[in-house]
Amino acid sequence: MGIGDARFCVNCGPSTMSNPYLGPMQPAPNLARYAQTVSLSVDQMREPLTLFTYQAGPADGADAVLLIHGLQDEADSWRHVFEPLAHTHRVVAMDLPGFGRSTKNLRRYDVPLYVQTVIALMDALNIQRATLIGNSMGAMVAEALTLQNPARVSKLVLVDGTLRIVSQGSKVSLNPIKWLLADYYDRRYFDALRKDAKAAYDTLMPYYADLAGLPQADREFLFQRVNERVWDEPQRKASLSIRNGFLKFFGLQVPKLVQGISTLQTPTTVIWGEHDHIIPARNGEERAAAQPRAHWHQIANAGHLPHQERPAEFLDLVNLFLGV
Repeated sequence: MGIGDARFCVNCGPSTMSNPYLGPMQPAPNLARYAQTVSLSVDQMREPLTLFTYQAGPADGADAVLLIHGLQDEADSWRHVFEPLAHTHRVVAMDLPGFGRSTKNLRRYDVPLYVQTVIALMDALNIQRATLIGNSMGAMVAEALTLQNPARVSKLVLVDGTLRIVSQGSKVSLNPIKWLLADYYDRRYFDALRKDAKAAYDTLMPYYADLAGLPQADREFLFQRVNERVWDEPQRKASLSIRNGFLKFFGLQVPKLVQGISTLQTPTTVIWGEHDHIIPARNGEERAAAQPRAHWHQIANAGHLPHQERPAEFLDLVNLFLGV
């Protein structure tokens, strides 16, 4: 079955036989053997969270590397770089609460919750210090954690994401007017995508420099995955909760956090796709320039997800930074 050939009955109810996008989300094939769940206690949550993770690499070797995905993504975002990094480091990739296969029954999701979640995961896995690699919103989580708890972070890699937004792209907006009717329009948007699997897949185009140029196996994986996200109502609500919380977070907390960038001593590298239309490269350039110990790198022919689109170039930069 090729991309766009999926057939199912839209009005047949939640049967996985009639709809191939309902049911448990399966790991990327090369990552399945690394899957583990971890139960966490997070301060602001009354009940433990269940976090889905991939874990590999030497448990007692060099600093651990934690991989943090972006909004409406999962740990599988790192499928092309997870195993190579695990050759030399203990590597942990997670599904943040509200996404993928982790807990999705919370009433509120936001960056501060995710900072607490990552710290709780480090504690549960007995990781005192780690290199944090975050993409998009995951980069915001990694950066916020580093600014608040620098002793827990040995190195920081920001991939097409930062708290210091100076130029908005097509998907980044802090306009309060758009928040007033967000739920109504979000529901309509997802209802439309649930009727057209190819249209759901096409929503990925702005995130890649050349979606059609990806290997066929990658395109087939993404076709299945984006439609699984579209049909996941708890994940839709989690994503909306985060986006609604951005206004408060960027208005009240981020201004204080970014004041610490200029004095941050944590070695930092900022990696951006040349053709990122979601968060423009100017943000990465200015973020790197704001910290004396930060370095700026741009990956050609890549969009918002260079670790997927140009994994070899991405790994070269990360391994150089890690001293491999």
